[in-house]
Amino acid sequence: GTPVSEILLEDGKAIGVRTKTGEEFNAPFIVSAIGAGETVKHLLPEEIHEQHWAREIATFKPSICHFEVFLGFEGDIARHGATRSNHWFYESWDTNDGIWAAADGGPISMMFVSFPSLKDPAHDPGPSNKHTGEMLVFADWSSVAEFADEGAEAHADKWEAFKQGIESRMMKFFMEKFPALAPLVVYREVGTPLATASFTGHEKGGFYGVETTPRRMLSDALNARTPVPGLFLSGQDVMSPGIAGALSGGMLGAAAIDPRVFQKFR
Repeated sequence: GTPVSEILLEDGKAIGVRTKTGEEFNAPFIVSAIGAGETVKHLLPEEIHEQHWAREIATFKPSICHFEVFLGFEGDIARHGATRSNHWFYESWDTNDGIWAAADGGPISMMFVSFPSLKDPAHDPGPSNKHTGEMLVFADWSSVAEFADEGAEAHADKWEAFKQGIESRMMKFFMEKFPALAPLVVYREVGTPLATASFTGHEKGGFYGVETTPRRMLSDALNARTPVPGLFLSGQDVMSPGIAGALSGGMLGAAAIDPRVFQKFR
C-alpha cells in the first residue's frame, strides 16, 4: 500500500488523507489504526498538537519492542512437539524480567513460540512436510539504539554479527524447550526492532502501541472518537495491547461511527 503522509482537515474537520505520492482521497470518516501516537505526531497538523487530548497522547512513551526469529521446518513437526497452541515460556514469576537486555549478553528469561502452518487448515506441507514457526522475545529499544542512531548500514559487519548473536541465543533457548524439533529447522531469519519500526512506523518498534501502563489504560484521550470531527482511532491503543485488543479496538472504532455494528455480534 501507499503510506499516508497527512490527514486533511477543513474547518477543523477531518475530510481525507494525502499520500506520500501526493494523491488526495476524501471520505466522510477517517479511521486511523496505525497507533494513537503515530497519528497525532506524524499525520495531524500543528494546530491539533496544541489540543489537550493530543498533548496527552504525545506524552506517552512507546511500548516494548521485540526480536523475532522466523523458522522453516521440513518434517513432521507435530510428531516432534509442535502444536497449534501458542507457547509462552517464563523463567521467572516476575514478568518484568521477561524484557531481554540483549545488548548486555544477559540470558533470555521469556519467549513466545508459535507454529502458524499448523493453525492453517489450507496449508499443504507437500512431500517434504514443510512447516513454519516463529519465536519472539520482548526487548528494550536500548538493545539497538546504537544502530538506530548511527544507521545499521554504517556498521554493516557489526550489525550482522549482532543479529547472528541474537539468532544463536534464541535458537539455544528454543532447542532447550523443543529438542526434538530443532533438527528439523532448515531456514531461519531474524526480525529486529529496527525492522518493526521501518515496516510499521511504530516509534522505537513499539509493537504494542503506546506504553502499557495504568496511565495508558485510564486515559480519556485514547478514545475511538477523537475531538476532531470525522476522525476516529481504532486498534490496540483504544482498547488493550495484543491481537485481541487490536480486534476489539477495531470494533470500537467501527461502532463509534455506526453503533449498529454491535448488533452484528449478538
